[in-house]
Amino acid sequence: MQNSKQTDLANTNRQDLANKRKAWIGQANALIPLLFIWGAEWMFSAIVDVAIYWRDLDWLKQAAFITAVVASLIQIWSLRKEFRADSAEGARERSASSGGHAGAGSSAGEHSGWGHPALLVLPAAMLIAAVALLEAIGAVSPLFAPVLRAFILAIGFVQVGLLLGKPLVYLGLWLFALSALMGVWYLGYSGVVLEGMGGISLILSGYMLRVWGR
Repeated sequence: MQNSKQTDLANTNRQDLANKRKAWIGQANALIPLLFIWGAEWMFSAIVDVAIYWRDLDWLKQAAFITAVVASLIQIWSLRKEFRADSAEGARERSASSGGHAGAGSSAGEHSGWGHPALLVLPAAMLIAAVALLEAIGAVSPLFAPVLRAFILAIGFVQVGLLLGKPLVYLGLWLFALSALMGVWYLGYSGVVLEGMGGISLILSGYMLRVWGR
């Protein structure tokens, strides 16, 4: 009898975890456009780094970066508007219900945790700003900046993968190992390789989230 209760409890916990993971993936799906935007920007920057050997195209990298920032701000603004619409709809549903139904409690539980996906942009924006500041004040050599960015991205993949799925953890570990390899033995090529691989990783992670959210 006790074994049966333990089995039922374990099954219930797994089901709860699966429901939470599904809710988190649904929230993270709103960030897919940002992953695609910055993945494309990183890949484009890597291509320009190769072309710079023949022509001065540094201005093109700056234009791509500014374009990615503007596109990201537009996307974040749309998430803000979506958040307001969801909040208003949720308020109407709560006022229409009696407030004591189990379904309402379940819905509230699903939306707890991360909160709105737009909030996930804040830590990433802080990390980007921190790296940019370190580069601007000369605390990080231009040679090491791509390695630092790739390390931060790899750690982010692992952290998010612990909540959403093992493939993201594996992706982060792979990028971390590649960053360490480039930093130790091939530092001169780290800008091209890590920006290119980092961009591919961002796009791949966005594709994973889109598949999981179906």
